[in-house]
Amino acid sequence: MERELPSTIEFERRFFEGAEVVSVEIKLLKETYEEMVALLERSGWEVDKGLRILLAQGLGYAKGQLFLEADDEERARVAKRLAERESMYAVMKFETFNFMRDNQVLEMREAALRQSNIGLESVVKRLHAEGDALTEETRRLRETVEALQERLAALEAVPSQSEAPSRGRPPKEPIGGRLARFLRNLAARIKKVIRPRLP
Repeated sequence: MERELPSTIEFERRFFEGAEVVSVEIKLLKETYEEMVALLERSGWEVDKGLRILLAQGLGYAKGQLFLEADDEERARVAKRLAERESMYAVMKFETFNFMRDNQVLEMREAALRQSNIGLESVVKRLHAEGDALTEETRRLRETVEALQERLAALEAVPSQSEAPSRGRPPKEPIGGRLARFLRNLAARIKKVIRPRLP
């Protein structure tokens, strides 16, 4: 049974409803910025992503300090929010993992389709070449038929000189008549062969 995953719209509604992106611009000493960049490089983080991580860590540290200084009621409220966020994080991580796996499957299918498309293109090229060869062959056969028909017409135009019939034997068919009949039959057979290929 296939696993049903939430759509991107449902995923956004569950975990990012009301979320917006804002741009923050601050001024820092160059020394402070260089220290931050060096820390990000040692951690293997990109600058944009690393700065967000540092801000989130600083925010978490500040909240922790407030939590330690808060009364029992405030601590209970913060602990509840922390538990809710941990639960949401676990679900979000699981859904993101599923999205990643599905994306890998789609990438493999796309690669297979690309290979199949390349194979089909080669088949199409081969068929085009075969079609061109068949067209050329049909043209040559058509020329042969036309030449035979012209030869047949020339033979039929020449008056036959029949030999005198022998007593008790049927008259012999003239050689030109036999040749004309042969050429006519040959032309008919060639037409049957090339008729399906004619444009």
